[in-house]
Order: sequence, then structure tokens, then C-alpha cells
Amino acid sequence: MDVVISERSSAPIYEQIRVQLASQILDGRLPANAPLPSIRTVARELGISVITVRKAWELLEAEDLIYTRAGKGAFVAPHAADVLASKRHALAVERFRREAAFYRALAISREELADIVEQEY
Repeated sequence: MDVVISERSSAPIYEQIRVQLASQILDGRLPANAPLPSIRTVARELGISVITVRKAWELLEAEDLIYTRAGKGAFVAPHAADVLASKRHALAVERFRREAAFYRALAISREELADIVEQEY
């Protein structure tokens, strides 16, 4: 598990953790049933509150990306490859929908946005 927190990001820290772990799960870097570090360990390593990490874990569990076992910890939830691809697509769509208002407010056309994506990707 590799997570980097950006103090400059407008996204809350729990959301940064959620997105990075979701990405690692959905692209296979974190395999099914792989154990995650404890909430306390992650909080200590990142220098953040246990509550913040717990919120990220709760969101990941609500999205069925991880599961927890009392007294055992959290683990990557198993999924078929097609389910992972579908979840990855849904995550991208969700993020774009949140950001679309920003581009509309700047009066960026679809063509301009496509150019931006092409240049930056």
C-alpha cells in the first residue's frame, strides 16, 4: 500500500486516501484478500488522525473494495476482473462529474476539454 498525502490538495485527507487505495485495488496492485495495515499504523505513518483513516476505510468498505474482520483487520475484497473494470470506470465517472462544474464555470468547451485531456494524459 502506497499513499501520499498532499497538503496542497483541495480534497480532504480521507478522500485522498480513499482514491489512492481504490486505484491500487482496481488496477490490481493490491490483490484480493491482501491485508491492509491497521488504521493506527496508517495514521502514525502518515502523521494524521486515526479518525481520518477510519473514515477512508469506512468509505472503501461501503464501496465494497475492502472488508473488515473484527480482531483481524481490513482486507482487499475479491472481485472478478470485469467487476473491477466496471468499478474503475464508475470511479472515473464519479470524479469527472464532481469536476465538470469547474470546467463549465470557466466556459471550457467540450473540444477544449478534450484537448486538455489529450495534452495532459
